[in-house]
Amino acid sequence: MDGKTILTLMFWLTVGLYALGGLFALVLPKGHALSRVTACCAGLGSIAAMITGVGVLTSGVMPTGRLETQLPFGALTIRIDPLSAIFLAVMGLITLPVALYAVGDLGISLEQHLGQRIRVFALLFNLTLLSLVFILAASDMIVFLMAWEAMAFLSYMLVNFDYEDSSVILAGYRMLAVSEIGTIGILIAFLLLYQAAGSFGFEALRSAAPTLSLLVRSAIFLLALFGFGAKIGVLPLQLWMPDAYRAAPGFVSVLLSAVLINMGVYGLLRFLLDFLGGAGTLPGWWGLCLLVIGALTALIGILYAVVQNDVKRVLAYSSVENMGIILASLGATLTYRSYHLVALAAIALIVTIYHTLNHSVYKGLLFMGAGWIRRSAGSSEFARLGGLLRLMPWTGFCFLIAALAISAVPPLNGYISEWMLLETLLQSFALPDTLTKIVIALSGAMLALTAGIAVTAFVRTCGVGLLALPRSKEAAEAHEAPLSMRVAMGFLALCCLALGILPTFVITLLNQVTTPLLGYNVLNQVVPPLFTNHPGNYQLLETLGGGLFRGLPVNGLVVIASPTFSTIDSPSYLFLAELILVGLVVVTLRAIRPLGSRRIHRVWAGGIPRFTAAMTYTDMAYSNPIRIIFNVLYRSHVRSVSTAPASLHREGKMEYEQEVFPPFERVLYQPLLRGLNILTRQARAIQSGNINQYIGYIFMIVLLILLLRAL
Repeated sequence: MDGKTILTLMFWLTVGLYALGGLFALVLPKGHALSRVTACCAGLGSIAAMITGVGVLTSGVMPTGRLETQLPFGALTIRIDPLSAIFLAVMGLITLPVALYAVGDLGISLEQHLGQRIRVFALLFNLTLLSLVFILAASDMIVFLMAWEAMAFLSYMLVNFDYEDSSVILAGYRMLAVSEIGTIGILIAFLLLYQAAGSFGFEALRSAAPTLSLLVRSAIFLLALFGFGAKIGVLPLQLWMPDAYRAAPGFVSVLLSAVLINMGVYGLLRFLLDFLGGAGTLPGWWGLCLLVIGALTALIGILYAVVQNDVKRVLAYSSVENMGIILASLGATLTYRSYHLVALAAIALIVTIYHTLNHSVYKGLLFMGAGWIRRSAGSSEFARLGGLLRLMPWTGFCFLIAALAISAVPPLNGYISEWMLLETLLQSFALPDTLTKIVIALSGAMLALTAGIAVTAFVRTCGVGLLALPRSKEAAEAHEAPLSMRVAMGFLALCCLALGILPTFVITLLNQVTTPLLGYNVLNQVVPPLFTNHPGNYQLLETLGGGLFRGLPVNGLVVIASPTFSTIDSPSYLFLAELILVGLVVVTLRAIRPLGSRRIHRVWAGGIPRFTAAMTYTDMAYSNPIRIIFNVLYRSHVRSVSTAPASLHREGKMEYEQEVFPPFERVLYQPLLRGLNILTRQARAIQSGNINQYIGYIFMIVLLILLLRAL
């Protein structure tokens, strides 16, 4: 069999395994076998998805499929191109440990006598993964929209697992409502392309885009940004994310934050670079619009993350931040592309996809840790946590790894993509327009500030949640996660490290995606061929490296910008410097304190004989400096009540509460809801309950249609 046949079979194996998992969920008897078999099907399907995606990228072979129908829209088609392939591979990479994690999560739910609910849950899980596959494989508008709507409905059902809780129902409805509003934008954008193409196929839409006027193409750009921005949480469309992520069960939160959110990024890349990217010169304001919106989304997202009182809400706003970074990187791609700086555009696009991959890995790991913390400690609120690192060391350590990665601490994966983004923005001196340079510089400054505040947010999360002392009885009785959950978290923790220390392998793979989209191969300008016969500035590194990696599909292990670019430093050099520094610190400590010696006396603690949880730092203490500095943005509401006179402070108590409203709630959503309530109250007049009146409505509508047809 040739490569195309093998990859086509692997794709249909992915589809078949997910479908089989759904079937087993219906026919197997309730019990642990049901959860394990359905999760096994999902895991094997994810492996097949990874193989298909990586196979397409490394071989250049693109599987296709076609189903003839007698319906007006014609045949349904699928095609796995490089853009689809990378997102399919990322999906498989994340959903494999999610399936492992689900074994433990569903098993505990079974012990709580939720057997029938688990059957429905396992079915929805596999069907959701199946819908994601068809979103990525769709090669025409009809398949894409059907799969998109299936994903929206199925994910809504997954969020509503605890449907007895009214807050969960509200969070699910809000998520579905925002998704459907976004779908309207996507549908109109597709229809504008269809009007010029006369066909639903992506190839026809791609060919028709250059024939559209600039006004129509700009309308498609804005509609796509609105439609897919609702899925990724671009401000002000993020209102559904914090509540939905908090309400969803453990592994569903992982699915929402690390997999489903990527579909919005995929949709933007498909529209802006595949459909519209070949339509001659792109307007410069497109890229600047994305850059500014992305930078503001990232900054506001992390500012609200740092003041949340619940771990899962912190992670939700952190997802808003990271989607802002990805959007800003895509904006840099379009900006450089509009000025015909294709090499810089290609590097920025590599960063966009690289950060999408990194976010999926470390955010998936963070939500796995948060899910188990909430289940084991009974809550994910900071006021009820503490001391968990000693009680669940594996979960705590993996959570710390992910927190370091998302804070862009080298040598973990978050640092690589954020370093590359800032490096790419520094190249704006090559642009001819002064205003564009200023906008990029200000956006870069906001992203740098975002990175700094992100460190504060996750120091706070780990310090209050994992360290100190337990603040509740449930936290003091918390225990380690089951084996399957620990394996899933360990797998993603290793991915955080591998994606950070082996970036050249990742960049080589991503270059296979960016080259057909932009028509430019930028690999040798990002990863010089150090381990071949490359002469010049890198001769010493070539000599040191020798032929260790000769024959592998990678130029080397070191990421260095080409001498034609301005650069701060290489992340690979920084990693080596870190290793040397850590080694020097260890040697110094061993020299000061001989090996084997240990302290046996109590460390000085201000004369306090015994600490209690009330003496430790609270989450508000960590975040209060940020609250004070940015209170113009927060406009928080403070309530302080003393329950005893100040003279009796030893026995007295003071309650201090500070409420931070979600972004845009008071200035946008509350006035909008009040206006809608007024309209709906006025509309109630037509809902009389009189059958004769309703018949009259029908008669008038039919009469109006006949008159319009006559005209």
